[in-house]
Amino acid sequence: MTTSNITPEVVQAVRDASDIVDIAGSMTRLTRKGKRYEGLCPFHKEKTPSFSVDPDQGLFYCFGCGAGGDTIKLFMEHSGDDFPAAIEALAQRYGIPLAASKGSWTAPKQTLTTALEAAAEFFQQQLANSSFANQYLDRRKISSQLRKTYGLGYAPESWNLLRQALSSRIPLEDLIAAGLVGRSQRTGDPYDRFRHRLMFPIHNPAGRLVGFGGRTLGDDKAKYINTSETERFHKGSLLYGFHQAKRSLRDQGKAVLVEGYFDVLGTAASGVDWAVAGMGTALTEDQARLLARYSDEVILAYDGDAAGEKACRRALPILLGAGLAVRRARFPAGHDPDSWRLEAGDDAVQELIEDAEDAVWLEVQRQIPASSERTPVTQARAAGAIAELLGGVRDTVARGAYQRRAAEYLGVPEGALTGQRGAKNYFQSVEQETGGTPSEVRSEEEKALLMLLQEGAEVPHPSELPASEVFFDPDCRNIYVAFCDLYSGGNRTAPTGAEVVAKLSSEGNAIDRAARLLLEDFDSERGTLSDTLGKLLHRWNKQHQAELMRQIRQAQQEGDQDLLIELLDEKKALSRTLHPGMTGKVW
Repeated sequence: MTTSNITPEVVQAVRDASDIVDIAGSMTRLTRKGKRYEGLCPFHKEKTPSFSVDPDQGLFYCFGCGAGGDTIKLFMEHSGDDFPAAIEALAQRYGIPLAASKGSWTAPKQTLTTALEAAAEFFQQQLANSSFANQYLDRRKISSQLRKTYGLGYAPESWNLLRQALSSRIPLEDLIAAGLVGRSQRTGDPYDRFRHRLMFPIHNPAGRLVGFGGRTLGDDKAKYINTSETERFHKGSLLYGFHQAKRSLRDQGKAVLVEGYFDVLGTAASGVDWAVAGMGTALTEDQARLLARYSDEVILAYDGDAAGEKACRRALPILLGAGLAVRRARFPAGHDPDSWRLEAGDDAVQELIEDAEDAVWLEVQRQIPASSERTPVTQARAAGAIAELLGGVRDTVARGAYQRRAAEYLGVPEGALTGQRGAKNYFQSVEQETGGTPSEVRSEEEKALLMLLQEGAEVPHPSELPASEVFFDPDCRNIYVAFCDLYSGGNRTAPTGAEVVAKLSSEGNAIDRAARLLLEDFDSERGTLSDTLGKLLHRWNKQHQAELMRQIRQAQQEGDQDLLIELLDEKKALSRTLHPGMTGKVW
């Protein structure tokens, strides 16, 4: 099925036919509670049910891990399918006919799975028959049990052996679509993509085989190669070893993040079976969010060299942004978890992981200049860098503790850190502009959205609603934009919450937030919609006023009279909005 088959009519038919209770009930045991159903969340380990399903709205939300959305999002989260694959699977499940594909040939999803599974079986058979590959694994002390657990295989040193072995049951075009076979750019002839390589099967979070990684056993300059990108294999959203480690991640509440396939095997061989690895690229936000669904803490166990240190610093704000606590396991220079296990033993790896240090504080210390180099300029530079880093710490108590400790070490007032405005420190900047705490800012915006989305709400005409800029929180702004797009698109009545969630199909975080708003019980004494929107508009006007004052000062310094007059007129008009009835000087 190609994306061209996924028309809005098909998507809507799938939404209408899909039963969210049926889907959720196949993942976890549900109990009816009034109009809704509750159960243990299928996405994270918990003892008390926090997973809520609303059949009337067709929405789900977990008050524990924050996952939420509609039926399609629920199916995607559990299966690991992308949007086209989820639509196809749900259409088949509920008998929705799909239009035949037109244009270029695309292998159906099931044939891709068949091709990958057949290749995995072939690679495993080849490993069993290859003394060379097994001797290599023996030297690296990878046990037969680990080889089986992770499904290791071997691609023989041949340009066509895989194709020949599977030709009787797998069409060539299926092997190409699955990323197993390529075509020569010069002649167009097909060839086996993996040759003389140890093979690592790669699964999506639901356990479905989606591709392979191959480590050369010869002198190929490309030490590692992966399956070419397919409809199912996206390196930025996958973690090697996640499928095998998923249960331990939930039990431990933490993950060890390493750099390579053998680091996962070596860490598991050391008795730490909750290790996962990226796919040869820098850590992505999708991968961090996946880890956050199953754990509260990540231990970075990257290589003990300059490149490993740089990778840790790059990963830190991404992991903090996902709400994870982060520690750093410090391996000796030139070593990674696998090489250190081979040199120092399993216990040595476990010890370094257990003794992992607070990664945030390590980075704070790195920014603090030595006493001999400390000047007002270096202190200011360090304060800015530290404030930007700490702005990514979601927990306000932890962030405050870091700020106090860092200010003491740096020798500056605590306000020198809390007053900085780093690019990633969104909520801190909002706190400056509004004088409120982050939670108060969020709740005011969420209250406005809740009143807009509630059934039977009296919503002003679209032309009377404020601009989206009054919402500072990006997720709340995305929800509001989706609401306004639907409302101003010819609808005579305000859209329902379920319609807004459907509109947000490509906005993962905003879907989670919208689902929580619609399923969470809020205090009924929350004021009126008009008052709440008025507060948001007033807050934005005050922020805009401060920005205008900055631009006015700059125009004065630069002697730009035309711009200065324009800015003063705009400032005057804005001041009348903020202070009705005010006359005279406005700045």
